[in-house]
Amino acid sequence: METEHLSIRKKKKRKKEWQSLYSCLFLIAFASLIFLGKKIKRSKWNFPPSPPKFPVIGNLHQLGELPHRSLQRLAEKTGDVMLIHLGFVPVTVISSKEAAEEVLRTHDLNCCSRPNLVGTRLLSRGFKDVGFTPYGEEWKERRKFLVREFFSLKKVQSFGYIREEECNFLVKKLLESAVDQSPVDLSKTLFWLTASVMFRVAFGQSFHESEFIDKDKVDELVFEAETAQASFTCSDFFPIAGLGWLVDCISGQHKRLKDVFFKLDALFQCWMSCRNNVKMIP
Repeated sequence: METEHLSIRKKKKRKKEWQSLYSCLFLIAFASLIFLGKKIKRSKWNFPPSPPKFPVIGNLHQLGELPHRSLQRLAEKTGDVMLIHLGFVPVTVISSKEAAEEVLRTHDLNCCSRPNLVGTRLLSRGFKDVGFTPYGEEWKERRKFLVREFFSLKKVQSFGYIREEECNFLVKKLLESAVDQSPVDLSKTLFWLTASVMFRVAFGQSFHESEFIDKDKVDELVFEAETAQASFTCSDFFPIAGLGWLVDCISGQHKRLKDVFFKLDALFQCWMSCRNNVKMIP
């Protein structure tokens, strides 16, 4: 009986969540029509061709579970260079070698920046991470610092023994699995190889022998962060008048992102504290 009550309660809760989401989407559509009700003159810019789109949501309805496949199908019908609209955000999609060369080489400075997304802004503490910093003077300074402190030839060679030892450890584990005829998750194995090298470079300790690292917890948290980052965030596509923010609050997306941020922050703080304590031990 208790199980039936729980399942019914969950169904009612999901139904309420979907009703709230639909109400917010209707609110977005209604408010957007008010904002965009005035006639807009045709732009003189020569934009790439676009596939048919709906008002307000644009081409969002044409993106499936595998967005790259959906974009490939749209490009086959529309062209190698096409303009799509994800909500209120225009996006140019490049699908050919020649167009990619134009973007990545000829017009690199105009196209090399990173998008201002809600999730990356939160998890990178306001784009302080060089991987998410928009192109500009700040990014150049951070890149110089990384090259000088971590990626110079001298530094890379000094960390060579760490890479060799971790690769040897990986090969040893794979051989043991082969002897035991046990399956190996290569994605997870290669992830731990990268994590082990980075951990030893950053903290000077072996990832596998560390007493304050819970591998299962780290794996779970990384998966949670990737899921939160990859999930749909209305604020990125409907930034007008805070409508997307309202939907994210109701759907719980903002809470999920903040929870992941606080967990990552606590994990890094724990690592730093443990590292300092180990250094202080004579």
